[in-house]
Amino acid sequence: MLAAPEPDLTEDDIIERAVALRPVLLERQPETERLTHYPKDTHDDFLQAGFYRMLQPRRYGGYEFGLPVFYRVVTEIARGCPSTGWALSLTAAHVLQVATLFDEQAQDEIFGDDGDFRAASTVVPVGVAQPDGEIHVVLDGTWPYSSGAPYSTHYVGQTLRAPAAPGEAPGPPVLFVAPRSVWTVLDDWHGVLGLRGSGSNSIHMEQARIPAYLTREAFLLDLPVEGGSVGSELHGNPMYA
Repeated sequence: MLAAPEPDLTEDDIIERAVALRPVLLERQPETERLTHYPKDTHDDFLQAGFYRMLQPRRYGGYEFGLPVFYRVVTEIARGCPSTGWALSLTAAHVLQVATLFDEQAQDEIFGDDGDFRAASTVVPVGVAQPDGEIHVVLDGTWPYSSGAPYSTHYVGQTLRAPAAPGEAPGPPVLFVAPRSVWTVLDDWHGVLGLRGSGSNSIHMEQARIPAYLTREAFLLDLPVEGGSVGSELHGNPMYA
């Protein structure tokens, strides 16, 4: 169950929680590899400890602890189980993209009233995004190696805008945030040598319709940074710049 934010939780507190979990994660390693992702008990431990909220904006129920604390917590978790540390680091870190690049309307919807957010992601653009009128975008594709997918509430992905006409080249890259309700996790993370329990499954979408404000159509390197980002202005924290 999702635990409410703790106003008095300190950086030392959350690091100590990670250290305390190390022996538990060691015991769970065989089950984690058998399942191909960390078990629900571990997920519940992370919810209670607040690990998914470490980098999340305070405005949306997070702690804004910063990258040094995040790094220390993930390191301690990985000492107990490398697969689990890998999955936690990715699902809890993609909040930075959302909090930095998407506007207030999008963030209000993504984080919701309780701030329950975890996101798998991959870097390589896959599939296509087809505008559906002016207010929606339809996504199709299969995104592999989406570590942490089994417990993610959202998917932060990249794709290409569909060609304007047959035979034409696809449009520019599209960064998007898709809620769990529009995608499925494929059971295809088996037979690997390392990180067997990282839950690096493929994500599949077929005619997945999302609001256009949950997309950013641009090469990320071309986004203007003068004066800060959408996120740094909204949250007043350079971590989201």
